[in-house]
Amino acid sequence: MKIALLTIGCKVNQYETEAIAEKLKAFGFKRVDFRDRADVYVINTCTVTKESDYSSRQAIYRAKRRSPDAKIVVTGCYAQLERKLLKTLPGVSLVIKQEEKGKAPYLIAEMLGKKIREKELDHRFFGFRVKGLAKHTRALVKIQDGCEKNCSFCVVPLARGKERSRDANEVISEINDLVKNGYKEIVLTGVHIGRYNRDGLDLVKLSKGILEQTRVERIRYSSIDPKEFSDELIDLISQSDRICRHLHIPLQSGDDLVLSRMKRDYCTKEYQELVGKISYNIPDILIGADVIVGFPGETDLQFENTCQFISSAPVNYLHVFSYSDRKGTGASTMPDKVPPQVIHKRSKILHSLGSEKWKGYIGRFVGRKLKVLIENRRDRKTAMLTGLSDNYIRVLLQGEDSLKNRIIPVYITAQESTELIRKPQMNET
Repeated sequence: MKIALLTIGCKVNQYETEAIAEKLKAFGFKRVDFRDRADVYVINTCTVTKESDYSSRQAIYRAKRRSPDAKIVVTGCYAQLERKLLKTLPGVSLVIKQEEKGKAPYLIAEMLGKKIREKELDHRFFGFRVKGLAKHTRALVKIQDGCEKNCSFCVVPLARGKERSRDANEVISEINDLVKNGYKEIVLTGVHIGRYNRDGLDLVKLSKGILEQTRVERIRYSSIDPKEFSDELIDLISQSDRICRHLHIPLQSGDDLVLSRMKRDYCTKEYQELVGKISYNIPDILIGADVIVGFPGETDLQFENTCQFISSAPVNYLHVFSYSDRKGTGASTMPDKVPPQVIHKRSKILHSLGSEKWKGYIGRFVGRKLKVLIENRRDRKTAMLTGLSDNYIRVLLQGEDSLKNRIIPVYITAQESTELIRKPQMNET
């Protein structure tokens, strides 16, 4: 029986989709591309924005058109909050709530008539475990779930529930298995990995355990909130050549009044001091940030404050999000909504600013060496090898396939737009 899976949204969803796929494969299902005809389609949804809701529904419609008789299974954050709606969509046979996602492979198998033996069941909340990530050179490892911060714009606490952290021994065991399977880099992911807390261990102690008890060559952190940094974490990153020089630290706004209405627990001065300290202690580190444009009540002056703050801060790239109301959040009931055309204009300005900062950052590395993990694919446009440096810069170079899935030093000779390139020299053949 053919099964196709699609992930919409974050790295946590990507990890969970892969875990579901691996378990279904063990049950005898054959995985195919989501664009192919299949007997079952599994869609792991997101509900962070209206656009993600729309993408989730469109995926359902595409699956129904592609294979009218197929069974469609929907899970994820959108399924958690809009279960009744999704059940009414054509072709949907099963909607799995967030708290049931760990049982998803078994629920799907049972829906299709397969009898599950008790010894096949995994009753742990963090029962997910992966051997890799299909078609990816880097592997994701989920260490945490849930959020209790209740920012006024965010629906994630409603969709993901209370904070839970995974047993450190399970994390380390999974990483060791991934290393045996050939992975050189793992990305620690979760809803709030900076709030990891299990059996007296925080993110620093977990990281030290991974460094001591595994041979993984590179560890990368997913997003960490500003208040989740300690001097000990900064020191650990600065002292270890196995932890990537790349941090994503959500900002959301560069105006203190907007941050207060967002119920963020820091001000711009605190954020500035944090990223300044990190940049000082970890030279050449890449710092990225999320920014929301058009939050209710955001004035032209407040938006300009955000632009000026980003321009002056050591932030090197931006993820720009257009605000959209999320049912059940505090911001959804706030007055003074920003018109869509204004949000669009501000978004374009921030995208342009982010592009300028990114190009300026990567330009520093022309004429220098970077350690690059060569990916298992080639660049579509140039057919060159492509990979990522530890500070998350995409690098293109000529080379043989034998270099794939290896971390190698690459001397950078040129910058082209948003990428760096190693071009052969005149005496190279």
